[in-house]
Amino acid sequence: MNPRSTRIARLVPMAAAIGALAVLSTACASPSQEVAQASQVSSQQSKYKGTELGIPTPIPPVTLTDFNGKPYDLKANAAGKLTLVYFGYTHCPDECPTTMADLASALRLIPADTRAKVQVVFVTTDPDRDTGPVMKAWLGKFDPSFIGLTGTVAQVDNAAKLAATPVEPPKKNPDGSVEVDHGTQVNAFGTDGLAHVVWLSGVAPKDIAHDITLLS
Repeated sequence: MNPRSTRIARLVPMAAAIGALAVLSTACASPSQEVAQASQVSSQQSKYKGTELGIPTPIPPVTLTDFNGKPYDLKANAAGKLTLVYFGYTHCPDECPTTMADLASALRLIPADTRAKVQVVFVTTDPDRDTGPVMKAWLGKFDPSFIGLTGTVAQVDNAAKLAATPVEPPKKNPDGSVEVDHGTQVNAFGTDGLAHVVWLSGVAPKDIAHDITLLS
């Protein structure tokens, strides 16, 4: 059967008082967006098209496994680059592929020298099914430069918490379907190692490209 995905979103309390912004939706196909009013800069004040965080989120200092089976230090590999991190899964029927397609489109809109300073990292929230080859083939459909990361459920959960992104472990239902809950924001970690901006579901590629130019 097809897996079922639900979206969870809320402000995630962090030990260092980091606020997170995410999208709330009850079904993957038709997200209803409720933007939290805490821990963000008002759209009138912000220069970004995405959601500017009042309290930037540090990039998680974690080591996961890339889709080639090699250890991947997220913080170390982000040094000197604008790193766009998304937590999702390849069996997602709409939100995850749409986001990857939007990021790929946005990157095609920016100059080559700016593009060279940007990397996209996809962290699976469904590690049992998202093996390295599965992620590599799936991400390659959008952009072969996209990086896929995996780990144990506990490792992914820890990375997501540090990135202020809500996720829940996959749940298998009696009918064989799988529920995979995760926040839908793209975290844009700048060269300073902080995410000042997140893009929620539905932000247009041209607006993402606008922000990338400012952040790079």
